[in-house]
Amino acid sequence: MSRSSDPSDPALDAVRALIGATVRPIAVFDADGACLGASRAFILFSARGTQAEAAGRTAFSPDGVRNWTLVSLPEGGAETAVVDFLDTVANALPVMVNAKDRQSRYLFMNRYQGELYGVTTAAAIGRTADDLLGAEYGAYTRALDLKVMESGRPMPFFEEAYAGTDGVQRHWLTTKVPLANDAGAVWGVATASVDITERRHLEEGLRQAKEQAEAATRARSGFLAAMSHELRTPLNAVIGFAEIMHQQVLGLISPTEYHDYAGHILTSGQHLLSLINDVLDFARLESGSLQLNLRPVDLPALVRTTLHALGETAASAGVQLATAITEKPLVIRADEQRLRQVLLNVAGNGVKFTPAGGSVTVALQPRAGGGALITVTDSGIGIDEAQMASVFRPFWQADSGLDRVREGAGIGLPLARELVALHGGRLDLRSRVGAGTRVEIVLPAGVEEADA
Repeated sequence: MSRSSDPSDPALDAVRALIGATVRPIAVFDADGACLGASRAFILFSARGTQAEAAGRTAFSPDGVRNWTLVSLPEGGAETAVVDFLDTVANALPVMVNAKDRQSRYLFMNRYQGELYGVTTAAAIGRTADDLLGAEYGAYTRALDLKVMESGRPMPFFEEAYAGTDGVQRHWLTTKVPLANDAGAVWGVATASVDITERRHLEEGLRQAKEQAEAATRARSGFLAAMSHELRTPLNAVIGFAEIMHQQVLGLISPTEYHDYAGHILTSGQHLLSLINDVLDFARLESGSLQLNLRPVDLPALVRTTLHALGETAASAGVQLATAITEKPLVIRADEQRLRQVLLNVAGNGVKFTPAGGSVTVALQPRAGGGALITVTDSGIGIDEAQMASVFRPFWQADSGLDRVREGAGIGLPLARELVALHGGRLDLRSRVGAGTRVEIVLPAGVEEADA
């Protein structure tokens, strides 16, 4: 398409107007350094510098990145050169660019838009959007053009959607700029639109995937909650009757093997109930529905009673359970039941993965500035460095075969870390194969009700 070299050409005015409205500082200079066109951002910025600095391309932002774009034109025929240059740019960009008069008739349309509208750029001149895409779209875009021309102000980027002559629905990021003469009278409007269809499709896909993931999480949490309730109800009955039988409340059991059997039922039932409770708690944590019951907690007393409950298990495994608890009073605001759950899981893991003859040591000390530090150190088998990244992954187990010798669902450590985090603390783990494991539980002095 051949273009006139007339500086008042609609194409030149349209592209100049769009350049002028851009956020990025942009300027076009001739060979003598005279500015033939510039954005408002450039004009505002250059007021703090000089034209010589601009021509010499010495303006940089504090971080060393050039913060404007300069285009230099060759010597001779500057006005012709700028028209040809801007016309070439307008037709090369994968962006719709056009200029219209006050009747919304096209004065210029770049090649990209012409192809989408099914018309040559020359044939588009003098026609309206009604002629090219129908009355409905024509009325819509004419109302926007009129708003810009009457206000005399650019319309910042906004999203719109419509189909071209090929019937394909596309999404656009569009801006409109008024075109005015030297006296300031607005005689037209320039429009630029960027195709953002792929971005919108990606956003929609991500939104749907997020909704599906949230729905799946809710369904899983609901299923776990329902199943946990259904399992715990009969299990509590089994545990209760097994406890009565094991304690021989109603009289001696004969033969004596039945007494042992009742003990095994009781132990297995309690273990199963503990697993069910852990799974349910983790589901609540994931759904954000687990709440803390905050009150002052005597940590030394809590650690002693918790380890006492673990003592029989450690003795049966041949593991020595040692403590190093501060003699000073140490009270924090926390959920006592949840902290006991954390300690049972962490110290229980230490006992579970320590061979007979080994030891597990639990230490409690106050922290400078408030709060407490609980460390659980064992002399057990340790964790391979390659597996360290997986230890906090729910249901992961290093010994996961059907012939594994250690019980557990692989949720104790991840659950403990989440419960500590809910208190505003952190749980860190260090380990080495054959050298045991050390878990540090850092607890703040207290957590606000709103944080729970």
